[in-house]
Amino acid sequence: MSRARASDLLDRLDRDAAAFSGELSREHYLNGAGLKDDLQTGPIFERYGWMFEREVVDKLQKTRPRDERYHALREFVVEAFIEDGARALTERIAERETADTIEWDGKSVPQRSIAPLIANESNPERRRALDSARMDLVRAQNPLREERWEILHARARDIGYPTYFDLWDDVSRLRLHELKATAERFLWDTEESYRERLEAYLRGSGIPPARAERCDLSFLFRAPQYDSLFPAAKLQSTLVETLTGLGIDIESQENVHLDTEARPRKSPRAFCSAIDVPGEVMLVINPQGGQDDFRALLHEAGHTEHFAHVPDDLPYAFRGLGDNSVTEGFAFLIEHTMKNPRWLESVMGLPDADEFLRFTNFNQLYLVRRYCAKLLYEAQLHCGDNPRASSKLYADLLTTHVGVRYTPVDYLSDLDDGFYAARYLRAWIFEAQVRRTLEDRHGIEWFRSAEAGADIKSWWSFGQRYTAEGLLQRVGHAELDVESLRRSLVPS
Repeated sequence: MSRARASDLLDRLDRDAAAFSGELSREHYLNGAGLKDDLQTGPIFERYGWMFEREVVDKLQKTRPRDERYHALREFVVEAFIEDGARALTERIAERETADTIEWDGKSVPQRSIAPLIANESNPERRRALDSARMDLVRAQNPLREERWEILHARARDIGYPTYFDLWDDVSRLRLHELKATAERFLWDTEESYRERLEAYLRGSGIPPARAERCDLSFLFRAPQYDSLFPAAKLQSTLVETLTGLGIDIESQENVHLDTEARPRKSPRAFCSAIDVPGEVMLVINPQGGQDDFRALLHEAGHTEHFAHVPDDLPYAFRGLGDNSVTEGFAFLIEHTMKNPRWLESVMGLPDADEFLRFTNFNQLYLVRRYCAKLLYEAQLHCGDNPRASSKLYADLLTTHVGVRYTPVDYLSDLDDGFYAARYLRAWIFEAQVRRTLEDRHGIEWFRSAEAGADIKSWWSFGQRYTAEGLLQRVGHAELDVESLRRSLVPS
């Protein structure tokens, strides 16, 4: 394909990718927010189906133009081609997850409402009964997930990749082999400190470490003992004050919409839906109470403000596509103000928060280790040809590295497409380095500095034009380096 024809193709892809992604994001928002029971993505894929035809994929695979948009648009097209083959199953799974229920205390409880019940259940036997009921639903849905997995892998082979892992290692620029080695090293380096703290926190919650299960950690990290420090009445005002310190007036941002209304079928997982970057960005949270609400809101606000500050004249490849490690990193940056003792004192009115700081630091260490284990699992899962045979591997790796019992049942439900676990790990590394830069330039109270806000806005203005590595070079770091993250979580 000539350079001119390649440029024309990328121009058309960029335009239609923006329209397609906007419609798809709106559909996922309505379903995830509990405003729509079903997920109807089929008509959207059909309207923009030309982008996902094999001919277009082949053209992008064979042509490597110098156009800076190429990598993001190629990844977008390949991912959508893979997903298009399984979209009917994707919709059926979403419908089941929305509609399936259990009977609990004489009431019908939607599947998406089980997680908050588990997190708030102090009785360990009832907690495990709830989780058992959840597992029954997941187990019944797993044949759909297995069928979907087979289709995704068949599509990867169809466009010339030996495995799904090889596909994503090529198109994503995530450097998966290097990241696996980093994850293994991080797990080794943090093992002793993590185990000591895990056992102490479990015992403090009345949970025998030898009997601890995944659902027990849901209760542990719900941390009701801190509820009084993080009252629901201060949730929105805390967000406003935090952003105001950085020179951002969220209440005057016409392009930002905050959805905090509780609905029975609303996803328990907070999310940001960037329907039109930067024109319409939805910030969605399902209130569950306490510090976890604040954490989730601040995290999703980081996504929201990142997308809301991208110039609208950038190509969509830079506004809405690219390396999501970057937007996840900025989400963690705003979330982790909760780990700053000065923020806790000045914004939350907590002058002596050492105990909470130790807890939230451990919470992040747990999350990073969990995602390291997930990456190791996914790397093996996606190099194989039998997903069900990997269920024991999932339970073994997560149990070993997280330190509580995981069930094989969740081996496909605890999974995101496209190695998103890798993006989270890269984001944590990215955020630790960016935060260190802000503290070096503006001090520990950078969250109250308009100058720090100006730095952050300047980084946001790139959208996702650069990978995490590329943006870090513009911030002042040579590369992604896990040492800043490790030192912040396991001080010497």
